[in-house]
Amino acid sequence: MRKVLHVGPVKTPGGMGRVIQILSAAPPEGWKADTLDSHSTGNVFSKLVAWNNAKEFITNNAQNYDIIHFHSAAHFSFRRKVSLLKRAEKGGVSTVFHIHSGAFKETDSKNPPSKKLANTNVVTLSETWAQRYLKIIGPSTAIINPVDPTITPGKNRVTGQFLILGRPDPVKGHMFAINLIAKLNSMGKKCTLFATGIKERMEFTQSLGWVDEDEKRKLLQTSEALLVPSEYEGQPLVILEALAANCPVIASSNIPDLPPCVNVAEYDNQIDWISAIDELNTEGLLEAVEPHRIENIRALWGDYYERIIDSKASIE
Repeated sequence: MRKVLHVGPVKTPGGMGRVIQILSAAPPEGWKADTLDSHSTGNVFSKLVAWNNAKEFITNNAQNYDIIHFHSAAHFSFRRKVSLLKRAEKGGVSTVFHIHSGAFKETDSKNPPSKKLANTNVVTLSETWAQRYLKIIGPSTAIINPVDPTITPGKNRVTGQFLILGRPDPVKGHMFAINLIAKLNSMGKKCTLFATGIKERMEFTQSLGWVDEDEKRKLLQTSEALLVPSEYEGQPLVILEALAANCPVIASSNIPDLPPCVNVAEYDNQIDWISAIDELNTEGLLEAVEPHRIENIRALWGDYYERIIDSKASIE
């Protein structure tokens, strides 16, 4: 049986970590999957320890795997993963560099990412991202994200309960969502925002900090809609999770490749978001998530892994 090692923020809250968990729990047929956590949510010292432990493990164990599959965001995450990638490549193992971020820009660095990923098997989250990143990262293969197979549709939704999921990063749009709900209440609508990632107490907002997977599923199953007002995203897993829970989604116009059932509102335009809430689409949600079911995604990865193995064998 072939073996793949997934390297990334395995236990860190967020979409990338959840994708790693889903893919490693359901590897392609004929494959076994392990995970290697390269990140820590602690202080700088604990992050360095996690990174050094990952480097040591790859140095000593790379030869035990047919493919090492690296999962990366941008900026510091990218630089850390590239260093691990080069270490694996020196060991002669086949690699995949899987980019989850929509934050790469041509002006990000004097040394373009494409130079660091030359001759590497790069994967992006959609054909749109593959085209956008062609000059920045180089050629890539588009493979869409899987959705959590444990999420099921909700039956009893609470009118006026809205949800935002994600880390407390300004690009995620928490303050925009908080101000939007406050505005709706000032207009006479009784609304509450359930917000993960933040702990501050605010009027009309239930600040939840980080929630576990069970609590997240309940929120998706009971909320009137998920709000995704991000400045940029790769392919937000929370949107797929909401659709799987039959929860309507309103998403920023800055996010590409949104299914037709998703309500799109202009980024940072409060009036447009209020209109989207008033005209919320609730149809076609479950149908839109079907391509992202794990049985389909694991087959895509199986084909991709085998192409890499076959290509390496033909060169040798």
